[in-house]
Order: sequence, then C-alpha cells, then structure tokens
Amino acid sequence: MGKIKYLKEINEFIDNNIVFNIRDVEAILISRKANPNYARLLLHNLEKKSEIKRIIKGFYTKYDDPTLITYCIKPSYIGLEAALSFHGIWEQETNVVLLTPRRVRTGIRSIFNTNIVIHSINKKHFFGFNYVDYYDFKIPISDIEKTFIDWMYYNKPLTKDILNNFKKKIKKKKLISYLKNYDKKFANKVLSTLNSLCN
Repeated sequence: MGKIKYLKEINEFIDNNIVFNIRDVEAILISRKANPNYARLLLHNLEKKSEIKRIIKGFYTKYDDPTLITYCIKPSYIGLEAALSFHGIWEQETNVVLLTPRRVRTGIRSIFNTNIVIHSINKKHFFGFNYVDYYDFKIPISDIEKTFIDWMYYNKPLTKDILNNFKKKIKKKKLISYLKNYDKKFANKVLSTLNSLCN
C-alpha cells in the first residue's frame, strides 16, 4: 500500500511539473520517510510504461518536446537556426540549438529521436534572450539582435535572404549596446556587415 500511496503523490507531482529530476522524487520519498533508493526503480517503471520520458541523464518529463533541454541544462537559451526559425527568418526545418556557458558536452545529442545541437558560449556573452511562450512552456530564446551576433560569432553562412530579413528586424542601438561586450575587431565586423545591409 505504501508504494501505491507514494506513486499517487509522485504522479501528481509529475503532472504539475514540466520537467523534474530524480532528486525531486527522492525528496518526496524522504519527506514520507520512505527509502529514496526506490526513486530510480519507480522512474524506470514509469518510463517503461511510457508514462514519462527521459530527456537527459536524471531528467524526465511527460512531454516529448526536445526544447525541454533548456529545463535540464541551465543556464542556457535557444539560439542560431532555431531562434531564426522562431523569429520567422529561417523557413527550413531546424534542430533545437542550445547555447550554454556551462561545461557540458557540446555537439550533437539525440533527444526524443531528434538531434539537439549544443554550443558552448563565454559567460560574458551569455545575454540577449527572453522567455517566450512556446506551446505549454516558457523557453529562453535569443532576441533578433543577439541571434545576429551569435550568427556572426559562430561563422554561420549569411545568405542574401537571411541578411535582408535581419535588416528588417534588427534595432541598431540595441545591437551596438550588445557589442560592447565583445572585442573591438569583432564588433566592427558585425557593424560593417549590418551597415552593408543598410546601403
């Protein structure tokens, strides 16, 4: 009976939390003076029944949206191609692209049978994003100015269409304020590219 009682409480917790980790479940068991070691088995069984899904090691959800990686790797934000898609500049289908100052394994990961691209970013360059409504979630996405800076910083290809779309949306004063966090050579490169768009 005890396990069923705890299971009901844990299921209620899962229903009320978009993403949770194994420590959350252990804390519930400890609060009920139950063995926290039961958490791993319980989550394994729920995952086996497809009632929850594993995002990355230790983190789970009842949803199947790969953008939930932002709830697991903090701080972070969605940027580059994925941000362009959100801002209506990139029309191609794109993977979730995550930028984080944390020391995590970068490159491609597979989450919910979808490739996720993780980039490392310097702490002093970690800014310029907003939490936006995305289906049932709120996720951090770089604003258009920071997306443009990141696009240049990571040497992404600038096609004519992408440049023209950036031109329509970028606020130059905001961009210049952001560039104060970068070295002068890179800042001049970004501004030169922007000025070429405005001619």
